[in-house]
Amino acid sequence: MRLPEEFSFSCPLKINCGSRALAHLPIELSAVNANAPLILANHDQIGKKRVNTIVDAFKTSGLTLGIYDRLPDQPEPGLTPVLSRMYRDGGCDSIIAVGSGSVVDAAKYLNLMVSIGENGELDDSGRKMADPGPLRPLMLVATAGGNGDEVTGYASDGVRRLCSPRLVPDVAFIDPAMMGDQNDSDVVNGALIALVHAVEAFLDDSAGPMCRAYAHTAIDLIMENLPNALRKKDRKKSLSAVVNGQVAAGCAFFASSPGICHALAIQLKKWTELPLGFLMAILLPHLLGEAGAVQTERVGDLLYPIVGADMFAVTADDLKTPRTIALFWEFFDAINAELELKIPSSLSDAGLTDEQIKRVQSRVGSGPLEDHVARIIDGAREGATMMAG
Repeated sequence: MRLPEEFSFSCPLKINCGSRALAHLPIELSAVNANAPLILANHDQIGKKRVNTIVDAFKTSGLTLGIYDRLPDQPEPGLTPVLSRMYRDGGCDSIIAVGSGSVVDAAKYLNLMVSIGENGELDDSGRKMADPGPLRPLMLVATAGGNGDEVTGYASDGVRRLCSPRLVPDVAFIDPAMMGDQNDSDVVNGALIALVHAVEAFLDDSAGPMCRAYAHTAIDLIMENLPNALRKKDRKKSLSAVVNGQVAAGCAFFASSPGICHALAIQLKKWTELPLGFLMAILLPHLLGEAGAVQTERVGDLLYPIVGADMFAVTADDLKTPRTIALFWEFFDAINAELELKIPSSLSDAGLTDEQIKRVQSRVGSGPLEDHVARIIDGAREGATMMAG
């Protein structure tokens, strides 16, 4: 294994996983001297039953709970002051975020506000934020449908995207009781985003071996368990494994630099209603084909988490990269077999025009990566047939 000359890796997140993981919520709060959490959720996202499941975990704890379970599907900056008053008026001292996406963003942003005060300084650029110092305890009860961003130090209030290691939750709870009813397309979208983030973190030369270990775990868990979850094969257990993979992917993503697929898909999303993860999936095999030309051994190493040690060992070195790419295509085909909304085989099939694609390419493909981006875009424009040729 080649070690970078220098790298940085930090993962302060603790994970409690299993059929009684939620029972540890009061214990983990007590460990940080918190006894009055505010629970944040979107009952339309997770259902009232699962909100009650969280409350039931505190029945014999003696802790005082505050609950706001009507968070919107999209971040609303104007909601933060309301939540801040609720937090302070209720004498709360910690936050429990239940769910994914905007719910967790709201919890992170609220935690920042109640910890540094309403007049605390934030960077308007949304890229970096000065260290705000220690924040209040933040617990995450993860559900299917997330994408791993929940366990990173990123957060959005609908206007800015903030970044600080302080925003990473203290503990993530992954309990099968919180899995099962999520929409399949939402589950797949989040899992694909996490998968691509994990692959790009694995290929990041500057990320270091610990980051690649998390990425390796994420790829293994998602690719092995997502098809089973969609086939309703022991769905809660399979979804729990996928969520574990998403959490590992989030840790790897935050420790690495965002990759080409991430950057291109963010820009392409402006021109289509197709979910972000589906766009990333279209691009990924072509990224691997391009990366394989310059990082043959690294791309070939991706075969290991997909097929396991025995098959990896008996596969010839010159076949590992093409085999890896072929298995990603097979994985996407297996996902499509279970979905109404399919992952398109190309950007053209996704309804993107040549003009739209060229505009995105001009925004992302500049500097030393220009030729690489151009070849990835050209391959993704036509899809699997061009890749095979």
